[in-house]
Amino acid sequence: MAVSLGLAAWLGAAASSDAAGPALAAGLLGAAATAAAFFRPAMLTVALTASAAAYAVLLTIDEPPLDSRAAGVAAALVVVGELSGWARELAGTTDEPGGAWRRPAWIAGAALGALALAWTAIAVADLARLEGLAVEAVGALAALATLVVVTRLAAGRRAA
Repeated sequence: MAVSLGLAAWLGAAASSDAAGPALAAGLLGAAATAAAFFRPAMLTVALTASAAAYAVLLTIDEPPLDSRAAGVAAALVVVGELSGWARELAGTTDEPGGAWRRPAWIAGAALGALALAWTAIAVADLARLEGLAVEAVGALAALATLVVVTRLAAGRRAA
């Protein structure tokens, strides 16, 4: 829940005076839904949607230029989802041996993967304004990197 509150505060502070109220309200709704997700797992979807909506409100009202905040929001949403899921798993049982260090490492890796994918998407979107073979090559490499990361994450999930 602390990550959700931090995300809400960060987006509220980054928003203009016009967007700060709605962005903060959506972020706080996301944080409250994150807390509720510990008792009702179906609320995690609402929590992640409301937290993402806070950033969408900021984008809609302020219309900022393309920047790397989207990558930070993506990584934060991955961390919120993974930490909420882990907390829910631990609510009824004890963690398996070694899970106290493996799971945080997995969550950090997933967050870094989301950060890298989002930065790649931002870079490709920024390059889309240009034309030529370089843009095609960067797009192909980004698609390949995305495919490799998603495949590795899926394989890691099945093995765990």
